[in-house]
Amino acid sequence: MPHANDIFWPELHPSLMPPHFNNYPQLLLAEGDSWFAWAYLGFDVSPSILNALKFNRPTATLCYAYTGHTSGDMAAMSVSAGFMQEFAARRFQAVLLSGGGNDLFNALEQGSILKPAGGADPNDPASYIDTVELDALKNYVTLNYQQILSWRLLPTSMNKTTPVLLHTYDYPMPRPAPARVFGKPAVGPWLLPALQAVAAPAALHLDIIKEIASDMLDCIRAFHDPAAGIHVVDTCGTLTPAAPNATGNDADWVNEIHPNAAGYAKLAAKFRPQLAAIGVT
Repeated sequence: MPHANDIFWPELHPSLMPPHFNNYPQLLLAEGDSWFAWAYLGFDVSPSILNALKFNRPTATLCYAYTGHTSGDMAAMSVSAGFMQEFAARRFQAVLLSGGGNDLFNALEQGSILKPAGGADPNDPASYIDTVELDALKNYVTLNYQQILSWRLLPTSMNKTTPVLLHTYDYPMPRPAPARVFGKPAVGPWLLPALQAVAAPAALHLDIIKEIASDMLDCIRAFHDPAAGIHVVDTCGTLTPAAPNATGNDADWVNEIHPNAAGYAKLAAKFRPQLAAIGVT
């Protein structure tokens, strides 16, 4: 019978850390953003990739992920000190990282990456992309991941050979669907206003985002190095896009940039064979 992934958030609920934690046959360590965050609440309450995972053996995950975390946040000692210290505290079977998505969404929301077509072909998605800004973002995310991954190799680390799994997100449909808290709009949308600000035609919105995301996520794919124990789970193209005018939960997405329960289940299915290949079953 499959075992649920028992997820603990030591920084938020230290009293919930079981005294027998180290006796789990499989221990995982996770850091990241909302695609991992709140997983300890359970799949029915707050679905995520982490709590969509099931295992053949009892498994526990120490999760330091938080909504809105950028790769820069994750690389900062002020945010990830506990996560970094875990490398020296105990041996894990795998480390899971979810980062880079918020870096891109924040850049788009703040007016970077996109530009008016100007004198370029207005029917070409590439005309609306500032490649200099995009390359700068890729370099920034790359440096942050290098910092995070360096903690695994510190002299005090017990996890120098522990496999690490990264992932590449998916292509969100720009649409008027903000994230909601208690049923009320809380933040976003991120993509639609940015595209409208540069007068990108609605018919090109998804193509523009796909082109940007495909390019940006190459900096994460570049870390794939099985010989070094670093594996990238390419989740792009996994989810069914929402309709461009949908204002809420639609297809595999609960809002503009976050999957719903069905979406997270599909993403977890991409993780399982990768985890099995490194002995996490």
